[in-house]
Amino acid sequence: MRTKSAAAWAVAVLMLGAAVGGCAEQSDRGPSGSGAKHTKSPREPENKPDSRVVEDDDDHTVLELSDGRQVSLRFTRRGLEAQHRRASDDAWSARKTVYETGTKPCQGIRAKAYRDTVWLAAGFGQYCRDGEEPQEVIAAIATGDLSSWTTNPTKSYMYWPKARISDGGARVDFVYPSSVQTTTMTWRKGSGFAEVATEYKPIHPWFVGRWRATDGSQQLTVHQVKPGRLARVVIETRTGPRCKGSATVTGIDQHGLYMNNFKLEQGTRTVNCPLDELKYDFDVKSSDGPLRLRKIGNHPKTVLTYKRAG
Repeated sequence: MRTKSAAAWAVAVLMLGAAVGGCAEQSDRGPSGSGAKHTKSPREPENKPDSRVVEDDDDHTVLELSDGRQVSLRFTRRGLEAQHRRASDDAWSARKTVYETGTKPCQGIRAKAYRDTVWLAAGFGQYCRDGEEPQEVIAAIATGDLSSWTTNPTKSYMYWPKARISDGGARVDFVYPSSVQTTTMTWRKGSGFAEVATEYKPIHPWFVGRWRATDGSQQLTVHQVKPGRLARVVIETRTGPRCKGSATVTGIDQHGLYMNNFKLEQGTRTVNCPLDELKYDFDVKSSDGPLRLRKIGNHPKTVLTYKRAG
């Protein structure tokens, strides 16, 4: 059995989210020590699913709609297939391929419906049933007479755990939340699936502002950028060889900040510019600091200490 650690999986999801959402956000500089205000667009009222599952195992699900029709979804050697019928005593339709792949299926098919809109999420991976994350995840929608399915055009590693339906079944949002971001893929009747959108949670305002190392070696400036985008840090040396660059940062909680995708903008690489992204993090305990650069491990070690500089 092959497995991956939870930490490695979290990093993989984070890196994928960064790739989907883009890493070229512009910085919005606000008052020192304060975060940018985040406003959320109002969400349309959700429609509660009105279907029920009448059969369910690792490879097969049968869903009954509110009007009595049934949908059968089944993993096969070729991928995922669907059938439907008008009532429980009617004959099934011919099998329809929803998604074709040679990759082994994960465990179970998630499916629900509201009126005549049926949605599903399913995963595929060589060792998925042994505990490894999926290699392919699909979302699919069928409406009306259920004779055809629309499948999301992208493959991803995120197993869509939740679907929200609104506008009387004309819109379905597949949502993947995590500790640092929420990834959403939206389907609309008439236009199909849109591109995946990622909204990042803001970092804690304690981190935002300018910080100078107590040994005088470098300066950090942490920006809380536009709502839903990744925050950024600018690192520049104050002594020795010139080095200036920037990276995206994310916070798992209010005390820890992690750096990704450092880009050198001026000068040359030098000590702690850039940092090894997998070995170091930033830590702060209060609004006025100090901010600490720590080497990650079972017993984190402080490498540099910074004081707020504005």
